[in-house]
Amino acid sequence: TNLDHTETYLYTSQGNSDEELPESASEIIHQQCAADFGGPRKEFFSLVLQCIKEEYFEPVREWSDDYEAVGRILALSTLQNGRLPRIMSAEVVEKVFNQVLPVDKYIQDLRKGLDSLGLVQLVQELPAVIHLFTPQQSNPLTLKMLTHLLKPQFSAEGSNRRQRENSTYTLFIKYMREAASGRRGAVNLGSILRFATGTEEEPVLGFALQPSIQFMESANFLPTANTCINRMNLSLPDESNPLPLQEELFNLFDLAFCNTFFGLE
Repeated sequence: TNLDHTETYLYTSQGNSDEELPESASEIIHQQCAADFGGPRKEFFSLVLQCIKEEYFEPVREWSDDYEAVGRILALSTLQNGRLPRIMSAEVVEKVFNQVLPVDKYIQDLRKGLDSLGLVQLVQELPAVIHLFTPQQSNPLTLKMLTHLLKPQFSAEGSNRRQRENSTYTLFIKYMREAASGRRGAVNLGSILRFATGTEEEPVLGFALQPSIQFMESANFLPTANTCINRMNLSLPDESNPLPLQEELFNLFDLAFCNTFFGLE
């Protein structure tokens, strides 16, 4: 669960070895069979930061001794090109990075955790970096941005396979237009990007691997994804397995993008 991820990271961030972790946490760390080029890492930090925001900043738990570990996690998410740690209020951010003001113990712990990787010192030397922590509205993901990010891997122009890829991709573009206009319920453009890459927004430093769409042969039309390499897989029709009716296909897209199992069976 998300809380398992948070407790695991808090535990290891406090200097404990993974041999001391409870069994469920060890499974999270050791039983991952993927080469991480950024997707799983981004998803992990996104889940952890959301839990930290709810547990430690809504409201602030001034009596807690966990804030040094929280600060380390915020620093790691920043330096690992994960989700921006904009989970603190503007007032807390000001207290953390303004070392002149007298502060409570939890602020001192947060500052110590962040500076374990040099971020407080970095903000002192480059004050503009503080915007990485300051709460603000993210730039909305647009259809143009998403189609630019998710590059389809087409076959050679004029081939039979390219014609099938075009028919599938045309419907996918139409689906994204509906998602962009709010006509797909809980699915928005961020949901689609998260499904392929593990994050709802483009990282500040960009993606290590260009997100892509690959077309594949499959018995069903439920999209799948490999977030470790930022790739979404869309199924191709053939004579024995034609494309479903548009709404039926879009319902399958809804099912995939509303969940985080990446379409895997």
